[in-house]
Amino acid sequence: MNIKQALEETAGQIPHKEALVLDTQRITYGELNENSNRVANALLELGMKKGTHVAILMSHSPEWVVNYFGVIKGGGIAVLLNTALKAPELDSLLRDSDSEILITEKRFSRMLAAVLPHIPLLERVLEVDAASYASMIARSSPLPPAIDIKGDNEATIFYTSGVLGKQKGVVHTHASIMGTPPIVSAGIQRKREDVIIDLVPFTYLYGLFEVLFGSIIVGSTVVLIPNFTARAVLETAEKEKGTIIFGVPAMYNALAMVRDEVLARYDLSSLRLVVSAGAKSFPRLMETLEDKFGLSLYEVYGLTEASAVSISTSKSRKLGTVGKPICRLKILDDSGQEVPRGEIGEAVFNAPWVMKGYYKAPELTAQVLRDGWFYTGDLVRMDEEGYVEYVEKKSFIIVTSSGLKIGPSEVEFVLLSHPSVAEAAYVGINDGYGGQIPTAFVVLKEGQRATAKELSDLCCKNFADFKLPKRIEFVDSIPKTSSGKVSRGKLKERGLPRN
Repeated sequence: MNIKQALEETAGQIPHKEALVLDTQRITYGELNENSNRVANALLELGMKKGTHVAILMSHSPEWVVNYFGVIKGGGIAVLLNTALKAPELDSLLRDSDSEILITEKRFSRMLAAVLPHIPLLERVLEVDAASYASMIARSSPLPPAIDIKGDNEATIFYTSGVLGKQKGVVHTHASIMGTPPIVSAGIQRKREDVIIDLVPFTYLYGLFEVLFGSIIVGSTVVLIPNFTARAVLETAEKEKGTIIFGVPAMYNALAMVRDEVLARYDLSSLRLVVSAGAKSFPRLMETLEDKFGLSLYEVYGLTEASAVSISTSKSRKLGTVGKPICRLKILDDSGQEVPRGEIGEAVFNAPWVMKGYYKAPELTAQVLRDGWFYTGDLVRMDEEGYVEYVEKKSFIIVTSSGLKIGPSEVEFVLLSHPSVAEAAYVGINDGYGGQIPTAFVVLKEGQRATAKELSDLCCKNFADFKLPKRIEFVDSIPKTSSGKVSRGKLKERGLPRN
């Protein structure tokens, strides 16, 4: 089954069931199917052909979904652009992706006004909030276009810094996209009557594959929260009687720290589980979340290049791990040998849903895809029961002047154990001489106090000297990416903290 067929099948079975909700906006499966047909036919009228690259730069909204499916149904390849990027970054990605059409909103086209005329292949810019777009869609046919789509056809390009640390286009086919959503949905026992509270933009693979497609396959309702706040989640979960939340660890950390008296104001009895992915979670906070909300937390480990690798399921779940592998997984040391159970190594796996490759970058593709195995650049370990623990990205490892290696997350765990600490991030700051200064950035809970000496003493009790932070800086907030992950790059860009 391809993406187009998945939507059409569900819409045929439950046309009047709500598919997407955003505030007062509610779209049924029948409307989503018909409206996306109109977009597809309009794009074909404008000259889109099978294989045309169509960039989407839009807010997290039902309209985003309608236009995405319009591109796919017309045989186009959707190039997904992050709305947090600035004009020079978007200029680069539009050029690299060979996009011929851009579907966007007025506010983004205004921001890009100076660069759009100079992008070589870009022929059309469609603003979904313009009268001309509304008129075009109204005139378009609601019938499905007669486009033959096969599983190996390219469908979507995601841009990510991912495994190799540089922006590149990850190409997924219809077949690779449809690989893991049914598996994850079965693992968490997602059902048609579930109401999904979505905190993850669809420009991220986790949001598109596991939240949106996984819900469409079973016919769940997806409620969108474009801008995360703990209050927005609580209010929406109560109002919509949400049953499952999809988010990233930083969001769940914030929810776990909601005061009991605030939580008591909301009826959250409908919630049964939350799904976490995208970063390493902190087990202590996840236990707090489960206890406070009376639900279960399921973790998924995956990458933009490869979707899900391991998942927690209703039958195999263990906090502090990302569940058990759903594909062939090897854990290798630096010499390429498999490590014993309990030891750390690089996750390398083989699965039918791995990406087709990096767009126009065969050399980069060859670095990570070797003899059918995908080299993740992620450090993991597997326990005796077969549960996988995600440890760290190799690129996050801090290397001391003497060559010793520090995994940031273990130090962050200890810092977070201090009752006054709300957030912590541990990074290596460039010292200007080719080395790194291990630096801890700490956010204190509102109204709480702690000193650098207190936190330093706490670390001293738990770690060897070489792992200790050389600097501890108190900050008002820790920068995050648009998906809610800690932006270690931005922390590093701050350079040496001032005395």
